[in-house]
Amino acid sequence: MDFFNGFSNQPKRANLAGVLLTALFGAVLGGLLVAFIMFRFLVPDIAQTLPDPVFPPESQERVPYTQRDLPEYQNTAIVRAAERVLPTVVGITNKAMTYDFFHGRTILSERATGTGVIIDQNGYIVTNNHVVDGAHELSVTLSNGDEVPARLVGADPATDLAVIKIEKSSLPTAQLGDSDDLAVGEAAIAIGNPLGIAFSQTVTVGVISAKERAININEHNFTFIQTDAAINDGNSGGPLVNLNGEVIGINTAKIKISGVEGMGFAIPSNTVKTISLDLIRHGRIIRPWIGVYHGGDVDETLAKQLQLPVTYGVLIQDVVTDGPAHRAGIRRGDVIVSMAGKKISTFSDMRRIIFEHDVGEEIEITFFRDRQEQTVNIRLAELPESIN
Repeated sequence: MDFFNGFSNQPKRANLAGVLLTALFGAVLGGLLVAFIMFRFLVPDIAQTLPDPVFPPESQERVPYTQRDLPEYQNTAIVRAAERVLPTVVGITNKAMTYDFFHGRTILSERATGTGVIIDQNGYIVTNNHVVDGAHELSVTLSNGDEVPARLVGADPATDLAVIKIEKSSLPTAQLGDSDDLAVGEAAIAIGNPLGIAFSQTVTVGVISAKERAININEHNFTFIQTDAAINDGNSGGPLVNLNGEVIGINTAKIKISGVEGMGFAIPSNTVKTISLDLIRHGRIIRPWIGVYHGGDVDETLAKQLQLPVTYGVLIQDVVTDGPAHRAGIRRGDVIVSMAGKKISTFSDMRRIIFEHDVGEEIEITFFRDRQEQTVNIRLAELPESIN
């Protein structure tokens, strides 16, 4: 499955199939035109016998299509939301050093373009890590067209988020909403720069298709908001907005395979809040950790094999020696079923609950060993940089 990440400005080239298809279309069109002329001029009597078309009376009031299918209050809400967020949306240009073989020298050239959102009036902007990754130089194009230099504050490949900064003050800022409050089917507005700065601040509208879609991209596990609002090349890092004008996600990827349309993904705003705050404060992400390796999510089949009294939980494949879980008594083969009072069904559940707490905090973990339920307290440690 090919997921779109980032922007490519390489032009599309015509291929042989496209040329043959064009020729076939021209032949069919020519044949239809000849048939029409013969019908019109060689068989006039048939045309004269056809009845006159029936139109509505002129006095009948016509209801515009948009008013009939798109109520005024919905249209107004979309417009208001877009107007609120558009001033905070910026274009980002990633420039990298490349070798110019023609002149035999290294030059600074455009590597990628994307989108970002101003989240602090002093110039902090959130975007995707893949938009700024590998940049030798960054620049930002504001909503008024001004282009200013930017610097990288911090990036987190694990969530594909990054924060950059421009030396400006009193900037308009976007309000980050609560992505946990989303409802499947509610309106979603995507804003970004498809195909680069030339089409900056393009607005597309769709719905929330799913709230917690687990996707694996380049060996990283992500939990995304899924939407059918169009997310095109260059939209990466742009906001996904609700009708209140709140940013509920950062557009990140779309499924780009034949036969698939309308499957775009955004990082939930609650994740954006946590990650961006850590990046601004520390320049990196400080993650809590218990030191276990995933052995599989428990289902009915695995529960039967392990003779468990429950059909949910996470099987522990291994435990890091002298890590938090090891010190608390967790061992290989244990099945964790709850953390901090919350049910654990998948490894993603476990990661999410751990990340909701701080390093040094103590949480309660319930697990099964030899079909017996046990409970221990684990003090969270900082995830080692080598593992992060």
